[in-house]
Amino acid sequence: AVLTLLLVALLAVLSLLGVRYFNERQQFATTTRELQQQVLDLQNFTSAEINAKLTALKKSEKLVQDLQNYLKDRGVSVKPVKIESEPGKPIPSAGGPVLSVPVQNMPFSSAFSEGAETLLQAVQRTPLGVPHKGPLTSRFGNRFNPFTGRGSEFHGGLDIKGKTGEDIRVTANGKVNFAGVQNGYGNVVRVTHGNGYETVYGHLSRIDVKAGQTIEAGHVVGLLGSSGRSTGPHLHYEVVRNGERQDPENYLSLDVSLLNN
Repeated sequence: AVLTLLLVALLAVLSLLGVRYFNERQQFATTTRELQQQVLDLQNFTSAEINAKLTALKKSEKLVQDLQNYLKDRGVSVKPVKIESEPGKPIPSAGGPVLSVPVQNMPFSSAFSEGAETLLQAVQRTPLGVPHKGPLTSRFGNRFNPFTGRGSEFHGGLDIKGKTGEDIRVTANGKVNFAGVQNGYGNVVRVTHGNGYETVYGHLSRIDVKAGQTIEAGHVVGLLGSSGRSTGPHLHYEVVRNGERQDPENYLSLDVSLLNN
């Protein structure tokens, strides 16, 4: 009888151990499956994240390439040569309206740091490069009277020499806000861009755009001429920011240091 009781007790203990082992094994299997799923989910998430980063990188690379191509097309790395005039003598191929006082230069916009796409759009609205590849005959600022070579007057832009009938191209994307005749400028085109920028193209022999027309950088706005107050065929080119004339030479080639202002 005692032996029988011991055998029953032993079987009971073995049964309890078996049940406990089975439950633990099931729990372990469940935990293992959960861990495997978490690892799989993590792998999938990481893969998706990497794919997203690669896609963004490819897009950024294309935008950077587009930006480089745009700047190359604008010719921003090349400044035109300057034809120096002799003091006290008339300046050939120069002119423009007489301004009473000089104005202060304004820095570039600092909104170029919001990403490659924003950078490209901002650059496309900023006057860059030259509207004509001729030599400079008169710079921005105080100068002698171009007709007499004497006296002093303020010149609000650049005079760029060329031949009558040569193409004049807009230096940024924008909309024509004026195309007609103005005193001093003769036949002139004014283009509004963005971020407060406007460019002016004066002394044209012919105007090829209309007010209200949307145009892209490099579009021909007219032909070089000598209309208005002019001593010979040239383009009078202005860059205006928030209503104040800037020195266009600051925009002929891209100076990276200006982007931090």
